[in-house]
Amino acid sequence: MNVHALKEHIINNEEFIPLILESVGFVDVDGSFGQGNDYRCAWEDGSNPTSVQVRKDTLSSNYFAKGLKGDLITLVREKKGLSFPDTLKLIKKIIKYEECEIEVKLPFGGFFNEVLNVSDNNYADLETYSETILDEYLLAPSKMFLEDGISYDVQSKYKIFYDVMSDRIGVPWRSLSGDIVGIMGRLNKHELEEWESKWLPLIAFPKSKTIFGFSENYSQIQNEGLLFLGESEKSPMQLSSKNIDLGLALGGNTLSQFQANNIKSLFAKKIIIMLDEGLEESKSIEIAEQLKMDTFFRNEVFYIYDKNNKYLPSGSKMSPSDLTKRDFKKLVMECSRKV
Repeated sequence: MNVHALKEHIINNEEFIPLILESVGFVDVDGSFGQGNDYRCAWEDGSNPTSVQVRKDTLSSNYFAKGLKGDLITLVREKKGLSFPDTLKLIKKIIKYEECEIEVKLPFGGFFNEVLNVSDNNYADLETYSETILDEYLLAPSKMFLEDGISYDVQSKYKIFYDVMSDRIGVPWRSLSGDIVGIMGRLNKHELEEWESKWLPLIAFPKSKTIFGFSENYSQIQNEGLLFLGESEKSPMQLSSKNIDLGLALGGNTLSQFQANNIKSLFAKKIIIMLDEGLEESKSIEIAEQLKMDTFFRNEVFYIYDKNNKYLPSGSKMSPSDLTKRDFKKLVMECSRKV
């Protein structure tokens, strides 16, 4: 399911907003606020009838009583206590949404056409797999990942497993809506022979057509308005192990247009690029410039560059996420450069 096509479909059919809100248990829904631009409602019977806000033009939301920011999707997820994929399925069921190639009239004209690109065929041809495909493997935390700073809880969240046949740690990759699209395997040893590859696909897929950590961290990124973009899939997991559920990964050091569009579509106020040590500064600048927005919505884009190798030793090829939480925060504070 294309998350952004779903959101645009709701925006273009305003009557779906109160239908969704009421269907999941919100009450006293009223669309006359903010000069007719906002819906307001109560979280439950007897609570403040204006404590929840949903913008009609963007679906951005606020639950003022809890300080919860995000969009209609995160609001429904919080209300029902569902996973991200199940939240999308519930919304789709409520409005009887069927994905198809239709003409979509987007608000703010070319801006949303550029950022959301809902007609992008890159998403439509991405093959997905049932969760049962993981039944073939031994779902168990990796000791090596634990040593690399990825906690047992986070490994369980991302469904890390061990593949006996290949002696690799399996890392499922998911579509933007949370369906499995492929699996990468990390060789289960630190020291590699020259002929060995650290990472190989157990189920091949195009990394350029998805973003690691997108569905897992969507809600927190929406709430905080901040995201960290790294290379390896270990990066978001290491950050989550530090209680920073704001990480995304490209699966490399190149950014496709599809990835750029969908990262920008999160409308994070601040994006911090954190590529591995050893790459030229120009690579970070190139990616940062692709994510800069200065039209209807303005964001701030930074990149981390430890010029004097104060935190990331020269030749180490370390990711900023490899650092302790204390040093990671110092690195961000001292070595972030704004584009």
